[in-house]
Amino acid sequence: MTPKLRIRALRDLRPFANGAEFVPSGMPTVQVVPRLMKKLGLEQRLWESHLFQRWAEIVGKAAAQYTQPYSLKNGQLIVHVPHPAYIQELRSTIPDMLAAIHQRFGPASVRKIVLRVG
Repeated sequence: MTPKLRIRALRDLRPFANGAEFVPSGMPTVQVVPRLMKKLGLEQRLWESHLFQRWAEIVGKAAAQYTQPYSLKNGQLIVHVPHPAYIQELRSTIPDMLAAIHQRFGPASVRKIVLRVG
């Protein structure tokens, strides 16, 4: 986070920024965080953290047992597997994993999944 962005975020977190409430009273925290992340330009990081934290829920327990999301850059999701044999075994499940991710986060979220030993 740049110093300028940090100052802006701190200013926006004050109860009354520019004479108006940033967070309407009574707004649940579950709505405040996404709103703040979007305002700070960190919306992608938010859904990315949801993807990584809820991996087993999204792709299913069977696939999640041998896979772990590692990084996401330019629409390419790197997924680690424990052994090279799993790459061959799981290659056929990539379309299903992509479909599950697209259903939850939209088709622009992840374009490609790459399996790597890690």
